[in-house]
Amino acid sequence: MFSAGYDASLARLSKRIDLRAEAMRFARGAARRIVRRSTHLERIAHAVRKRVTAAANAAAPRPRAEDFAFLLDLPADRPPARERPRVVLSIGSLSAGGAERQLAAFAASSATRAAVEPVVLLVHPAEGQHGHYAPMVRDAGVRIVAAGSAPDAAVLDRLRRDKALRERLSSLPGYLRPYVNEMAGEFLSLRPDCVHAWLDHQNIWSGVAALAVGVPHIVLSTRNVNPSHFPYLDQPWFREWYRLLASSPRVTLLNNSRAGAADYAEWMGVPASDFRVVLNGIDPSWIRRPDAAETARLRAELLGGSTARTQLVGGVFRLSEEKQPLLWLETVRRLSRERPHVAFYHAGEGLLAPEFASAAKDLVASGALRILGRRGDVPALLSASDLLLHAALHEGTPNVLLEAAHLGCPTVATTAGGSPDAVAEGVTGFLVDPSDGDGLFLNAARVLDDAALHARLSANGPAFIAERFSLERMVAETLACYVV
Repeated sequence: MFSAGYDASLARLSKRIDLRAEAMRFARGAARRIVRRSTHLERIAHAVRKRVTAAANAAAPRPRAEDFAFLLDLPADRPPARERPRVVLSIGSLSAGGAERQLAAFAASSATRAAVEPVVLLVHPAEGQHGHYAPMVRDAGVRIVAAGSAPDAAVLDRLRRDKALRERLSSLPGYLRPYVNEMAGEFLSLRPDCVHAWLDHQNIWSGVAALAVGVPHIVLSTRNVNPSHFPYLDQPWFREWYRLLASSPRVTLLNNSRAGAADYAEWMGVPASDFRVVLNGIDPSWIRRPDAAETARLRAELLGGSTARTQLVGGVFRLSEEKQPLLWLETVRRLSRERPHVAFYHAGEGLLAPEFASAAKDLVASGALRILGRRGDVPALLSASDLLLHAALHEGTPNVLLEAAHLGCPTVATTAGGSPDAVAEGVTGFLVDPSDGDGLFLNAARVLDDAALHARLSANGPAFIAERFSLERMVAETLACYVV
């Protein structure tokens, strides 16, 4: 990746500069040859060389964020005057994830485009699975840039001429440098008034790059609880760089749930008040509600075409540890034993898919459970369902819980992360502790068995979402975080 980008260009420039270092090494070698004419001085030189070699061969400690505190003292650049301030929205891709969806919706919003000029900056080109939400962005006339794909000649020229900038970027630790340099090159080209990064890796890469090149304002959007809860995503350097970035007056911290903001703040060791909370936004136009005939066809399919099964319970989540798929499966198994008239389905994919399928063999064989894999018709699935069951251990703000409420599908979920923001207890569904398997079972049974309760929860959902999770509110609150 980035083979022809800004980082590669910096590396080539550094190689030319290293010729001077080679000349210095040649001069030192000549001096050593002169020293060898004296036996006594030769022994001293040998001892010095031995110590230097030993030091060079010793494992160097990983560069720490605190070693780069000088970034905090760099002045902000003044972008050119524009009709609207330019805001770069940086994220890894526009794949089919919750954060990606929120970014795409925010960028495409007419209110956003009236207030600022959004530009979407990606690590991965918006193609294939990395471009799921690209049509929404492009159709709104918003520019999408893949970092390093077409380096700006003016930026490359500046890197040749600006030794201080070049050395600043080249000095960054290897575990950050390639990505930071690509972001820095794009920021030098775009000269934004504000950079708004989304998700942990991009928060660090874009945050460091924006400080290094003088972007006036930086917003770091965390979208879950802190990364130490996710071993497959966490990096040992996340916390220290977050702490450094948070100490800059140019940086604003966001989270999309109250629980997530509190968790990040505790992990980082900063006051909870350092985080602003902006709940997700839902535009009803995104969620295509199927007509009655289509819903009936899908429901009949998911019920297995059997008149013996009359209720449908769904699970829509990634098959990874933090979603507790085996706890979800055990709850399904208990419900199925006592209520053979209920059918179940799961939609989603993930690393635990083989383990999940193996553990569910009996339920699949009996016809009680259908494993659907990745689906593009989640609103239709929810519209056909009597209940959404969600058993996560850690969460951001699950969009599927918001969609379920909007579509009138009651939810029984855990209190993980932002779920208490997304489910109104006793109004649109019920919440239990993430370790409370009995609570999941009992509340699901309660909703399935009480027709009047089910009808009330279903009727309350759309108004709850319209009041608390409107796209207009999310856009307005996000724009208020930009100091431009």
